[in-house]
Amino acid sequence: MANEKIKYSNGCSPQELDSTSARWYQDSDVGTKLSGSANVSMGSGTLTYQSEKTITSAETTLTAKDFIYVKCISGDDVKISLDNGTSDLIRISAGESFASEIYYDSDNATDSAIVIDTDGTSTVEYLSGT
Repeated sequence: MANEKIKYSNGCSPQELDSTSARWYQDSDVGTKLSGSANVSMGSGTLTYQSEKTITSAETTLTAKDFIYVKCISGDDVKISLDNGTSDLIRISAGESFASEIYYDSDNATDSAIVIDTDGTSTVEYLSGT
């Protein structure tokens, strides 16, 4: 599987809720949808897919990854930390997903672990590549 690549794209539409309305509008400060795509070359060509898995705590840890995709299928919000659970950097709700190329710091491997956590019970799936 050497020379494998992942091509992915992300997009979001920043929105704001007007204080006098119950309707969401495109964020006036940003003014546009944010999107992009990338190709990630897998160093060793190793892809790992975890199908639907129910989690109730920080029990899913991934290390030495070049790419991560996590989807919260259902349940409570999922927190994704890119620094071994030290900080909750990304929060996704049911039906939302997160994908990103990851810089793996081999000199600081313990702090480079990706932790997927929840405050309750969540069903997730993820794809990771090295």
